[in-house]
Amino acid sequence: MEASRTNLVNFLREPKQLILPDSQSSYDISDEKRAEVWDTIARLSTDESITEHYIGLFMILEKGLFCTYQIPKLVLIDGHQRLVTIHLLLAALGKVAGDSVNGNAEFSREYIYDNYFTNNNLNKEEEDSDALYYKLVLSSVDNKIYMKLVEGNDNVVLPSLHPMVKTVRFFEKAIRESGLSPADIYRGIGKISIVDISTDRCYENPQFVYETLMEAKLTLDQAKLLLKWLSGLLSVSCIPVRNPVER
Repeated sequence: MEASRTNLVNFLREPKQLILPDSQSSYDISDEKRAEVWDTIARLSTDESITEHYIGLFMILEKGLFCTYQIPKLVLIDGHQRLVTIHLLLAALGKVAGDSVNGNAEFSREYIYDNYFTNNNLNKEEEDSDALYYKLVLSSVDNKIYMKLVEGNDNVVLPSLHPMVKTVRFFEKAIRESGLSPADIYRGIGKISIVDISTDRCYENPQFVYETLMEAKLTLDQAKLLLKWLSGLLSVSCIPVRNPVER
């Protein structure tokens, strides 16, 4: 098992595919949480004294044979609500920015799509290239809407009350009304950091993983969730009962 603190933008740029199993909950976020996320981004975008802002853990299960693919194919166990929200913020930023931002391609819709949403450099001749194109694959309930949102096609009709649609529209409105430039917001997002915890179910000792997670101050529910995905090597019911260290 590996745990590392990393910059979110760098994490998003890396070639990989994160898969959210259908057993995970659908995307959902309250109006208050949307506003809180935006307030944080606006503060990071304008306060030069802030150099880093930590938003939490992303827990990832590495499929033991992922190296047979062109890129790592991973299972996202925890942190998907945060990750999807950041993706939707970037989708809104790309839509507001458009295809040309004062000649700076780095903040354009095309750049964001190619670098943060897709594995754009795949070998198209490989048979798995289509399946690996998107960096994030959500549960079947959310994935079609997610893809339409990140593709940014204005001609596509979307369910206005879906949480992801509401989130993108909220961020679009907030960006337009903020007076901040795409470069400002991009710089704010660039200050975000995460902790990436990865484990390989083919090689890790689940009991050791559990003890390590407890030392890492994760909640008991988070530890159980991770161990549940360790390929049945240890039943979740066998996890010893003890109070987790408070975060």
